[in-house]
Amino acid sequence: MSRLTTRPMPKRQGDSTIALINIVFLMLIFFLIAGTLAPPVDKELDPVTTEDSLPSRPPDALALDAEGAFTWRGQPISVEEIAGAKAELGLEGPLRLIVDKSLPAPLLIERISALRAAGLPDLVLVTERRTEPAR
Repeated sequence: MSRLTTRPMPKRQGDSTIALINIVFLMLIFFLIAGTLAPPVDKELDPVTTEDSLPSRPPDALALDAEGAFTWRGQPISVEEIAGAKAELGLEGPLRLIVDKSLPAPLLIERISALRAAGLPDLVLVTERRTEPAR
């Protein structure tokens, strides 16, 4: 006569995809919040485009519109205020400048000269990367 033995049922393992979904969801929320912390650049500004440039847009950049007026984080600012506020805002290194592409070149040179005369010799011109081929 044979004896029947009962084997214990294997324990059911938890589903690991729930934990993965939770982590991805938390990362999504983090990046949504972190993405809104960067101050926007002037929305009316149409920056110069180039074919070879870095893909990121710096949040702390001085904007120069088509009429030659400076704006900082959407607020108008004078050259003297820029020179005084650079140290207060904790900006290190060169000052980033986003220029509207409809600004005439002589006016751009004049405004850059005014910044240099105010004690801001290190300037970086920020451009927008062209996404489609030129025609």
